[in-house]
Amino acid sequence: MKKLLILIFIMCLSSLIAKTPSWVNNRPLDNNYYIGIGYSSKVKGSNDHIEKAKNEALKNLASEITVNISGEIVSDMVEKSGLLEEELRSKITSTTQAELEGFEVVDEWQDKKQYYIYYRLSKEKYALQKQQKIANATDLSLDLFSKAKNSESNNEYDKALTFYLQALKPLDKFIGEPLIADYNGKSIYLSNEINSSLQNLLSNINLQAVNSMISAKRNSAVKTPLKVEAKIYDSEIPISNLPIAFSFTRGEGDIQNQVSTNMNGIASSRIAMLKSNDKMQFVVAKLDIQKLINQDDSSFIYRNMLQSFPIPETKFILSVAGLSFCIDSEETNLGKIMEVNQVEPKLKEALSSKGYSFTDDISNADFHIGLKARSREGSELYGMYSSFVDLTVSVTDMNSGEEIYQNVFNNISGQGLDYKKAGLKAFEKAAEEFVDDFIDVLQNKL
Repeated sequence: MKKLLILIFIMCLSSLIAKTPSWVNNRPLDNNYYIGIGYSSKVKGSNDHIEKAKNEALKNLASEITVNISGEIVSDMVEKSGLLEEELRSKITSTTQAELEGFEVVDEWQDKKQYYIYYRLSKEKYALQKQQKIANATDLSLDLFSKAKNSESNNEYDKALTFYLQALKPLDKFIGEPLIADYNGKSIYLSNEINSSLQNLLSNINLQAVNSMISAKRNSAVKTPLKVEAKIYDSEIPISNLPIAFSFTRGEGDIQNQVSTNMNGIASSRIAMLKSNDKMQFVVAKLDIQKLINQDDSSFIYRNMLQSFPIPETKFILSVAGLSFCIDSEETNLGKIMEVNQVEPKLKEALSSKGYSFTDDISNADFHIGLKARSREGSELYGMYSSFVDLTVSVTDMNSGEEIYQNVFNNISGQGLDYKKAGLKAFEKAAEEFVDDFIDVLQNKL
């Protein structure tokens, strides 16, 4: 009986093993087909395993195609795109997977815990499809390349640049292919010719800062516009419609980031507000090559290729000074003008620490501060006297004439052996309390 049970068990096990296709455990080899095997574990109450296995099979199929790309082609693509080989192969696999067509389901298998699917794609069929795609891409690219050459001959450099960039786009999926085309009666390697022509044009675009050194004031708009002139090297021919990107490389401010050159090849940007305390700040203006392409429709490889090109740029240096203040201070202790002011020096010290400067000529000042402080007698108790300081302050923007700040500080007390000394103590206290509050508010106003 025991032997019979063992025999039955062995027969059942053999039957189970026989039901599992050989391709599940041993990947098929076929010189005529690319193979893709997908697998996924089952989750109770869900059918997601089917979709996961299909995606895995397509990825596996695409990976086999990618592996067959020669090392020489990959090296060429790495050099042109600036990517690492592993990163590049991953991107090629993803692109290949997305465009796979004509594959067929050979078999499926599943049990209670897992699901497998087997795809294959005819190598001959794939080669024909790829050949047709390359032909279509080459025709489109060649047409754009011809337009770029014609535009460049007519000194329409903005159009030429756009056409060259557009001509590269159809070829980015075939960057490692020879892509031979007929142009003006001779055979050319199209991708190489486009790259060479584009780099040559970019190298010949001269961006020059019209006013490279600019004086500016902190926490204020820069009055002088940042102007860039675009033209061809060794030529007076201006380049219009070039998108120029402006950005801080040192410092910070609200800047007009994107501007295009006008008919005279001039692009002009503005800085609405300087925010950094750096005395020297730098702004770079460069050709915004990304603006010339549709980034949403550009591949990872294509974008990295563009970054490898020589991008024309120029630099502005901002010499930054603090805003200037003219301070009129009237300080009286018990009705007498003080020989040494108490509040004004503290105010200047605090403003100076923030990078602001001072002038006695109100016509050269950015802001005028009117300050009045007076002390008055308080009371006497057991030989100790008290005095009080009342302080008013007003700040006027000299460019607009607008009063931007006004406040009153009353009843700031001080004690001493007489009213005069008590008044001096009150002034010391008033200087500290007023300046701390005033600087914080003024910073926000400016």
